[in-house]
Amino acid sequence: MNPLDQRVSEIKCGKPNAHALVELISISRYELTPDGRVELLAALEKHLSWLQSHIHEVTYLISLDQPGAQSEGAFSGYGADGGAITSDLNDQEREEIAAALRISPNTAQHRIDTATLLVHHLPETTRALADGSISTAHANAIARESAPLIYGGADKTIIAKIEAKALASAEFSTPNQIAVAMRKAVAQATPQELEERFASAREERKVISYPERDGMATISALLTAPDARLVMRSLELKIRESQERAGSADQRRADAFVQFFTEEPLQNTTRVAPPSAAQSFQSATARTSGVENVSSSEADSIALVRPQASEKSARKNSAMTINVIVDLPTLLGLAENPAELSGYGPIPATLARELAASHQWRRFISDPITGELLEVGREKYQPPAALIEFINARDKTCRFPGCRRAAELSDIDHAIPWDEGGQTSPANLGALCRRHHRLKTHGGWKISSNADGSCTWTSPYGKSYFVPARPINEVA
Repeated sequence: MNPLDQRVSEIKCGKPNAHALVELISISRYELTPDGRVELLAALEKHLSWLQSHIHEVTYLISLDQPGAQSEGAFSGYGADGGAITSDLNDQEREEIAAALRISPNTAQHRIDTATLLVHHLPETTRALADGSISTAHANAIARESAPLIYGGADKTIIAKIEAKALASAEFSTPNQIAVAMRKAVAQATPQELEERFASAREERKVISYPERDGMATISALLTAPDARLVMRSLELKIRESQERAGSADQRRADAFVQFFTEEPLQNTTRVAPPSAAQSFQSATARTSGVENVSSSEADSIALVRPQASEKSARKNSAMTINVIVDLPTLLGLAENPAELSGYGPIPATLARELAASHQWRRFISDPITGELLEVGREKYQPPAALIEFINARDKTCRFPGCRRAAELSDIDHAIPWDEGGQTSPANLGALCRRHHRLKTHGGWKISSNADGSCTWTSPYGKSYFVPARPINEVA
């Protein structure tokens, strides 16, 4: 092994410290092998986490030094990004930090809020950050998602358990995956608060349009998560029909979106939209600085309209599904535990029951001993529909590390190729998005797959990355 590569690996495996950081910076990255440069990047990232832990500590102490320092319970709500708003706008410490760092007061306040959450309320996360065990992004996600519990006065034991679980899974999870998992844990700890927040948020659904440069415009829809999933699923099915057409998947998805509303007759599906909904969508006149706003009732029609039924669309109807996991007591109205919408995360019990009342349910038949779906083996390459549904429910997303592409929008891949003797079985099948499917087939990446959905990837540099199985009640 290259001696410099070896030294970088040794530093990466140790505790971050000032002397090690100086040594890392002094190493010529041009004399490292490609694998050594990956190790250097990981080592520098580890030290960046260590530095960030010091920044958080100093920021928190500055907030205590100022005469206008916030009190522990000065919580005033949540920002647009879900972060906690904890201070009076007149607090002096944020202005001091803003002036010293040449950042906006709002940015300074966000840093104070994050530092307070981590240093004062989440000590284990701060220690993990200082050790370089987690990145700054992981720590920020844990702080942000813990805020509703912390400032809502939840029991500290509950907060500590959720924090510990998040830290335990951080080794194999991206910050976004940690955030989604914590969102479910918080929802389980405070189901009534989730119901209240959803009821309020549901009233804010809308569709807006605003101009972009070069003759383009953006349409943005704020919908309930299940409605949004159905809309995107419909678009994905449409672009798969048109794969022979020119253009990228994004371009064909945009074309399908326009076609959805203009080229085919529309009809309502599960709810009755106002008679003027379609006209309102096309001619809404509420404008502010070029922004066109459509009310919540019209927003419903975005999720509900669908091309008029035809023989072709009837054949595809079974593919228009969304997966929701809910326990039986909640389904029967005997409990109020949050459910999970595949590809999104936790949803309130009331919404899960609404979906149960208006959609078909399905079950998976598995081996009573192993719990696995019975194999197809070498009888045929194409998995049957039941096996595909099982793989989608098991994997939830593409199995490449960090990828959150929904499984039902991904390919079903044979880990050991069929033409090399691979079985059509749960142990050898898994969801891979098109990009990572191609990466495995043509990019030099290899995958070792297990029946529970866990897998290990090996990069062209020979580095291994483990992706754990996702229990059926765990979010993607």
